[in-house]
Amino acid sequence: MSADETGPLRVLVVEENPHARADVIALLENSDELQVIAETSAGHDALPLARRLRPDVILLNASAAPHTAPLSKSSRVLVLAADPASAEPALRQGACGHLVPGAFTVPDLIRALRDASRADLGLSAREAEVMDLIASGRSNGEIARQLYLSEKTVKNHVNRIYSKLGVGSRATAIALWRGMVSVLPAKD
Repeated sequence: MSADETGPLRVLVVEENPHARADVIALLENSDELQVIAETSAGHDALPLARRLRPDVILLNASAAPHTAPLSKSSRVLVLAADPASAEPALRQGACGHLVPGAFTVPDLIRALRDASRADLGLSAREAEVMDLIASGRSNGEIARQLYLSEKTVKNHVNRIYSKLGVGSRATAIALWRGMVSVLPAKD
């Protein structure tokens, strides 16, 4: 997915238990914001799939933790584990979060992805608040009125946000903020 697209997040599901995998896929397929592009039962099959398909998100069973580090270089990895302690190895190797299979909803997954994305972006609390409003489709004038700021102050926040995110457009900033892109191409 290019940085300017706002299509669904592309998900690779890696779960050894076929019933749990089917449950996760059924949950994800009921959302317009997510698209399951592949599934596998084995962690060692995930790396070639990830390299070929370049998913935005990989949902990885905790038993496949040894494969987390190489997978997390190209995609966000969320580890699926009933016990938080079993998620620790994957989190240490680069997974950005942990979800309990059967206990999360699509909004929970999207929130986990957004939170993981935002943690690395370095925005101040006010800039994050402005970015949330930008991502919800508000204009600078609407943001100014909602936050009781001048439009000039909002413009200053937007310029700092673009600078910190390394983007040049609202669409790219929104895609990054929503966790729809993992890595932006280097500027020439």
